[in-house]
Amino acid sequence: MRFYTYTPSGEKGMVLLTVVLLVAVLMALGTTAILQTSTDIKISGNYRVSRQAFYDADAGVQYLLNRLSADLGDSDPTTVNLTANPITLSYSTPGGFSFTLPTALISLGSNRYRCSVTGHGPNNSAAVLEVVFFTQRKSAFDFGLFTDGLLDIKADAHIYSYDSRDTPNPDTTTFPGASTGEADIGSNTQINTYMSTYIDGTLALGADSSYPPVDAAWKDQGTPTVNGEAGITVGRVDPDPLGANDPNSDLYKKFISIVTTNNNTTDENGAACPLAGSTDINLGNGETMTLTAGDYYITSIILKSGATLEIDATAGPVNIYLNGIVDAEDGDLEAKNGSAINNASQPTDFAIFSNSTQDIVFKHSSDYKGIVYAPNAHIEMKNSADVYGLVWGKTAAIHNSGEFYFDEALKDKFLSPYKYSVEIASWKDTAVGQ
Repeated sequence: MRFYTYTPSGEKGMVLLTVVLLVAVLMALGTTAILQTSTDIKISGNYRVSRQAFYDADAGVQYLLNRLSADLGDSDPTTVNLTANPITLSYSTPGGFSFTLPTALISLGSNRYRCSVTGHGPNNSAAVLEVVFFTQRKSAFDFGLFTDGLLDIKADAHIYSYDSRDTPNPDTTTFPGASTGEADIGSNTQINTYMSTYIDGTLALGADSSYPPVDAAWKDQGTPTVNGEAGITVGRVDPDPLGANDPNSDLYKKFISIVTTNNNTTDENGAACPLAGSTDINLGNGETMTLTAGDYYITSIILKSGATLEIDATAGPVNIYLNGIVDAEDGDLEAKNGSAINNASQPTDFAIFSNSTQDIVFKHSSDYKGIVYAPNAHIEMKNSADVYGLVWGKTAAIHNSGEFYFDEALKDKFLSPYKYSVEIASWKDTAVGQ
């Protein structure tokens, strides 16, 4: 027996139509997939080249900030002059990069500046990064004890550090354990250390002013202890960061002003000055003199054994400006055996600025608290002399058992007129081109 299936002719047409529609849908899906893949590839390619442009711009930003940090961190204000209008830049793109550096900085006030760096990638892609950064003045002093010439540290001399803001009156019997490790010393010419010298900081070697510069030397004639980096080369250090010899500096102008206008008859509050118009301080054995707030023009200071020059900083700091060539026994300043200068106030309250070539000598068992800034003079600390503060001279010597205590608070008190640190405040990607 045979069975037959009957299919109406209309249903045959429906099957064909269904197949055609299915094929069309598959073709559409395939085409869409191909287009999507192609688009994804294009997007991926565009993203890749845009990222290359972005990374190039980012490299430019880092390069620019590093250059600014280096140039604003040295003592040459002509490299980048933040007081100019406009503030021009002349940096070239280093090899291997294609970023475009700015030719000027826009001042936003309050030590804030803005500029843009353009990075370049393949297919003419570009990314523009806008950067806002701020500057802060750095300390004028990178060292607690520094000389342009020879720094001679004899046997058993000790160099420590402390912060008078935290420890106003350090107990010397607790050193070296109480030292803060910041007693950095340096010279542009030579440092001599001898048996049992103790330095709680870095021993840095600068360089002379010749071209090319010659690095300073370190001569060790014993077994010194240097707790920081020993003999690190740092390049030439500015021997006169406050500008005692620079006619354009505030300190130089202050010398001119103090010499011509100060008569040492009254302090800045109008009280009678014990100098009574004299420019000499000459104290005999055991004598005492007190200076109160103000600026004083002095041509020589002689303290005999046991004499005391008190500094009363209740109403403000005291500054002595030493000027000129004088006929003193051992120089512009001589503190003899057992004498003391500023044994009651802090090193931040008292400073001696000298533009003279005469020696400054602290003799046996004398005490001194304050800054000694004498870039043209020799500074000497005799046996068992104790100096607290900061010492900056042409040359210096610490004799046997002499002790120097660097007060870190002085770094914040004296800021450089030229040296700045650079810190980024914000950045944004302002444009991406295809």
